[in-house]
Amino acid sequence: MTTALNSGILLESGTNEMELLTVFVGEQAFGMNVAKVQSIQQYDADRVTPLPDAPKGVAGMYLYRDKTIPLLDLSHILDIPPGNTADREIIVVTEFNNSVNSFKVQGVKRIYRMSWTAFVPMDAMLETDSCFTGSVHVDDTQILVLDLEQILSTIFPDLILEEVADEVILQKENIPRDEIEILFAEDSPLMRKAVVKSLKKAGFIHIHDFMNGELALSFLRTHYQNPSAQKLRKTVLITDIEMPKMDGLTLCRQVKQDAVLKDIFVIMFSSLINKQMTAKCHKVRADNYVTKPETTELIKMLDKRCRPD
Repeated sequence: MTTALNSGILLESGTNEMELLTVFVGEQAFGMNVAKVQSIQQYDADRVTPLPDAPKGVAGMYLYRDKTIPLLDLSHILDIPPGNTADREIIVVTEFNNSVNSFKVQGVKRIYRMSWTAFVPMDAMLETDSCFTGSVHVDDTQILVLDLEQILSTIFPDLILEEVADEVILQKENIPRDEIEILFAEDSPLMRKAVVKSLKKAGFIHIHDFMNGELALSFLRTHYQNPSAQKLRKTVLITDIEMPKMDGLTLCRQVKQDAVLKDIFVIMFSSLINKQMTAKCHKVRADNYVTKPETTELIKMLDKRCRPD
């Protein structure tokens, strides 16, 4: 059994909707964002090559489409007994951050389509090192949504954010990076802090960060009521795609449809950049896009906005 998921159910861009795949780890249901899922298939132990001294939760390398990809066992990672489920275990293959990985679960249920406004973010006191981004209420049950990026980052730290090269940092002596204003919308506190730190190290000093698109849009509409053309040219909005309250595609669409804000340069900075998602970025008139964790490429895009007209 193999089921391909192409994130094609949502045909419209900027509708502020998400699709959630519910999976079972042991007997407990959790959610995965469909945008990160490439395919679902029956677990086959013969396709697994164990790794000696592997980190906790790494079951080995899984043979997938003539390539081997990391296989993570969510029951081990979440410390949930898998139970007697060997005959129905499932592999969920994901693609994000320019990386293909697989997760073993004990079953899949269905896909739910819902608004991002229904998503409840993880409490700020718990979210930094949590395996969950938040929760949603479906079928009279509160479902925890898995933070696959956070889970992978504990094993592959480079997936969170790349180290910006020294030569790129030193270019701040020749490029007026302090002349542009950056607005950055990102729901992950870990990612938000890391990106802001990298940008400030590179010489960008006018940075406003927000935990979702709704807050970013409110700031724009409040502080940019009568902006000059020069200010608009020197303002860049960097936004993640997956966010509670208002996602990045909806934020971009709202900005580009606003008579006052439409000339602000918008960069989509997301782990979900692929062929289907770039088409959605174009649909909402994003000016550019770059995949996490390519911070160096992000800074190069910003540098083009810093140079004199």
